[in-house]
Order: sequence, then structure tokens, then C-alpha cells
Amino acid sequence: MRWIAGVLVLTMSMHASAQSKRYGDVSYQQPQDCSIITEQNRLNPYGYLFREQCERMDASTKQNVARILGRPQPSKRVLSVPAHGTEEARRLGVACMGGLVMLRIENGWQQALDKDHRYYTCRER
Repeated sequence: MRWIAGVLVLTMSMHASAQSKRYGDVSYQQPQDCSIITEQNRLNPYGYLFREQCERMDASTKQNVARILGRPQPSKRVLSVPAHGTEEARRLGVACMGGLVMLRIENGWQQALDKDHRYYTCRER
């Protein structure tokens, strides 16, 4: 009987699996590309409404995940901001960097926050 149990243990231990991601490793900072809705439906006059709804739902999901994980939460507003490195961004002192709104300060950049201290997300103009 011990012999059978030993064979079962050996055969079960031979099964190897790849290391999986840790539970809760959710990248909630990467913006979902909701602009594809308007790009693929150029003739639809209400495409921008669907894009805005997609952005609101995405922000709500990210807020819930961030709250559960105890991380900073994104704002529900997605702003249209000039891309980092453009002349307009230098002139205005605000830029979209990696989906985050950044404000130019004296010696670097500062993340823009709303009144509830949630960080703003953006799409590049």
C-alpha cells in the first residue's frame, strides 16, 4: 500500500506549472484605449458619447480595484492634454505622460490631482 502511495506522490509531483502572476497584480494605471471607438466609427455622430461612456466605466473599474488594493485612485474624468515634449505642453506647463496628467513645477513635474485627491488620467491631443 505504501508503494502505491509513493508512486502516486512521485507522478503527481512531476507535473510542473509555470509561475503565475500574484493575485491582485492588476495594472490599473494603464489607460484603456477608448478612442478606438471613435476611430473605427468615424461616420457615427454619437461615437464620442460611447467613448466617454467607455472612459467612465474604465475609471470606475480602476477606482474599485485601487480602493480594494489600498492604492491611489484615478479620477473619473479623462482630460484631453497635449503630449509631453510638444510646444503646446511647454507653453501651458501641463502634459500627458503615460496616461497621467502632469503639471510643470520649478524643478520637475507634479502629478495633477482632483479635489478628492484622485489622480487625473488623460488622452493626448
